[in-house]
Amino acid sequence: MHEDQLLLLLLLLLLPRSFSSSVENNQCTTSCGKVTNISYPFRLRGDPMVCGNPNYELACVDNRTIIDLYSSKYYVRSIDYNNYTIRIADVDLQKGNCSSLPLRSLLCSFFNYSSDLYRCGRYMINDPESSKTVSIVNWTKAVASRLYIDASSCLDGVEISNFSSTRRQLYAMVEANVSNVESECTIEYMAMIPGWADGDNLRSFAQIHDLMVYGFELSWFPIACKMYCKDYYVCDINHKNQIQCSAKKGKGF
Repeated sequence: MHEDQLLLLLLLLLLPRSFSSSVENNQCTTSCGKVTNISYPFRLRGDPMVCGNPNYELACVDNRTIIDLYSSKYYVRSIDYNNYTIRIADVDLQKGNCSSLPLRSLLCSFFNYSSDLYRCGRYMINDPESSKTVSIVNWTKAVASRLYIDASSCLDGVEISNFSSTRRQLYAMVEANVSNVESECTIEYMAMIPGWADGDNLRSFAQIHDLMVYGFELSWFPIACKMYCKDYYVCDINHKNQIQCSAKKGKGF
């Protein structure tokens, strides 16, 4: 048998198995409540093992899709497979109750520096942030500044372990940085809101709370990059939200 014929035979033997696996994975689309498009890399607990990636496992509880992240539970609001994002909100948040807060503080940079599964931020330099951080700060006196949104009417009396017992006035700040925070202020708590939210147009903590209930976005771009580009490539997303691969330095074909 000639070498080219042998190669063709091997390809024919391997093709059915590869095609079968592909079909099985494509059929692994499940739903839970309002989330009707759960597919790779996500899977529901109890799905066949061929479905999705176990690191991206979701649960269906009382017909609501839940994701566990860092000892906290979040409702899955939606999954966008075009943007490689999942929108989630802490299960302790209650719509219409601005005194309800997530169980734990959370900030965007935590995912960017501590997680290999998700990212919170830009794909490329010119892309908008996918999520923003809200800081709840404690100040011993009233302050008149558009950067400080009064939160005392909602949060006064809320029992949270990391809130200072000596607090006098609570304010919310969107995307606060060191230069914005007065030296007399103490950051007591951090939460996340959608990246498209414009802090300049927010006038009340109730508005901010509605955004917290709406949820914030995380990207699973790291796993999408690995799936499409493998270990020999680095990747980025173009203006059409398509993954582009480029060979790493020192590697190529």
